[in-house]
Amino acid sequence: MKKNPPKSVTDSPFILTKLLVLAVLVFQGCASGQKVAEIPFPKEEVRNIKKVAIMCPNERPDLFMNVAGDEHFPLMLLSPAVIPQLFLAMSYVSTTRNDSRRFNNLTFDMHIGHVIREYLYRKLQRSATFSLISPEEVEACRVTHKLQGSEAKTPGDYEQIGRYIGADTVVELFILSYGVKDPGVFSKPHLVLKVKASMRRVRDGTLLWQTKMVQTLPQQEKAFGFNYGKYSEEDARLLKEELDKLAGVLAERLVEEMGFKSQLPTARLLELGIRD
Repeated sequence: MKKNPPKSVTDSPFILTKLLVLAVLVFQGCASGQKVAEIPFPKEEVRNIKKVAIMCPNERPDLFMNVAGDEHFPLMLLSPAVIPQLFLAMSYVSTTRNDSRRFNNLTFDMHIGHVIREYLYRKLQRSATFSLISPEEVEACRVTHKLQGSEAKTPGDYEQIGRYIGADTVVELFILSYGVKDPGVFSKPHLVLKVKASMRRVRDGTLLWQTKMVQTLPQQEKAFGFNYGKYSEEDARLLKEELDKLAGVLAERLVEEMGFKSQLPTARLLELGIRD
C-alpha cells in the first residue's frame, strides 16, 4: 500500500493562519523591544553631584497608533482561505501605518521627550539635593544643542557639555516608543510610553544610572471615537492632553527612582506604574 508523503505544516490553513497572525504581531512589536541594561541609582554618589543638566534628542519621535486589531484579527482567524488571510494581514499593517501617519501629522507640535524633560526638571527642582540647569539654557548652548542627538557620545563629548554649561552630571532621556496600543481583540486601547533614562558623570563619561520605564494609561473610548480614517483635530487635542498626563506620571516615577520624594505621587496613588 502506497503511503502518502507527510504534509508540510503550511498545508494546514489553520496553522498557516496562526503563522500569519504571529508574523504580523512580531512585525508590529519588534520596533519597541529594545533591551536596556538596568543600573541601580547610586545613592551614595548623590552627595558628589552638584549641578545637573537634563538632555533629550531634538528629533521628534514618531507616535504609533495600533488600534485596528478588533477589526482585522477576527477575520484573519476565521477566514478559511490563505490568500484572503494574507491580504487581511497586509491591510492590518497598512491601516496601522496610516493611523500612525495621520496622528503624527495632527500632533506635530508636541515633542513628548521635551514634555517629560520639562516635568522632570520641575519635579527635581522641588525635591533634589543638587541644582539643575534649565532646559532653556541647555537648548541655548550651541554645543549642547548639537550633542543632544540619539547617537552615542564619547567621553570627550560629555566633557564638552560640562565645560560649556557648567554641569558635572548629565541625565539623558530617550523615547523608545509611545502611542496608542490595543492590547488584544475586543479590548480597550490604552496609551503607552516607553523611556530609557540614564545619568553620566561628565568628567569621564562614566555611566552612573540607567533604567527602562514603561508607563500606561487606560484610554477612555468616549475620548477617541477611533473612526478609522476620520481622525479630527479634536481627537488630536484629547490625545495630547492624555499624553501630557502620562508624561507627568512617568516623570514622577523617575524622581522616585532617583531616591527623592515626589510632591504629587500620582503614579502610586493611581497604581498605574508598571515595569517592563
